[in-house]
Amino acid sequence: MIVSKRPPKAVANKNDLYERAIGYILIAPATILLLVFTIYPVFYLLYRSLFSGNLISSKMNFVGLDNYTRLMTSSEFHQVLRNTMFYTFIVVVLTMMFAVLIAVWLNEKKMRRLNDIVSSFIFTPHVVSIVSVSTLFLWLMDSNAGLLNLVITTLGFQPYTFLASPETALFSLTLVMVWKSIGYYSLLIMAALQNIPSNIYEAAELDDAPKIKTFFKITFPMISPTILFVSVVATIQSFRVFDTVSVMTQGGPVNSTNTLVYYIYQYAFRYGKPGYACAAGVILLIFVCIVTYIQFGVGSKRVHYQ
Repeated sequence: MIVSKRPPKAVANKNDLYERAIGYILIAPATILLLVFTIYPVFYLLYRSLFSGNLISSKMNFVGLDNYTRLMTSSEFHQVLRNTMFYTFIVVVLTMMFAVLIAVWLNEKKMRRLNDIVSSFIFTPHVVSIVSVSTLFLWLMDSNAGLLNLVITTLGFQPYTFLASPETALFSLTLVMVWKSIGYYSLLIMAALQNIPSNIYEAAELDDAPKIKTFFKITFPMISPTILFVSVVATIQSFRVFDTVSVMTQGGPVNSTNTLVYYIYQYAFRYGKPGYACAAGVILLIFVCIVTYIQFGVGSKRVHYQ
């Protein structure tokens, strides 16, 4: 006769309840931090954007959607939006293009020892403070005493107005961010390249496939998940640019380098209009969500997961 050793139902329920309680206790710290530092600020941002006031007095006046109406009818805000979109587009495109090219070059096995040294130099700008990088480029791009213009004039060309002209200032800022972040993204893509099975490339060589065709038919599809991740992270980081603008141009000249985050800072802390700044913050949040959704929507059709 076989005797069942299954625990009583009450004991099983007690053990199941205990395991659930342990799970909730383990995720509680992360959940609390998420609620306090992410969820609550978003809802408070929405709430505060419906009021007017200042940072000195706690008194707030309900104005409804008036802050949003003023934003939508402000030519200054429209220019800030264009600046932010242009900055984001240029940074993401240049960063992705050069990061992929550098990663493919560093992944070559023929010069692996030299490439390890080059990788260290390329990654170095990522660990340097963005304020330090901005200060360095502020000197390099100075119209009168900058090192870049010194080299340009030595070669017989006219000095270039990197930060002094509205036509070139914003593009100059994009070069700073590309230089700083390209090493980090290159190493991420190189890690994805090293995970591609070598037998796939061996089969392509047996078929005498051209290298360009091999890249677009094998390499790029295999690293497409990493490409999608890098593009999303680079886009969000570009939308959040503040330090470079604050150190190098303060939004000038003629508002040509003013971006959304710096615009929010100006109206919140310099002009004393936190409600208006919160409304601009909501617009920034919406833009980031829309662009990220589009990226994932397009990427889901083109990304190949192994």
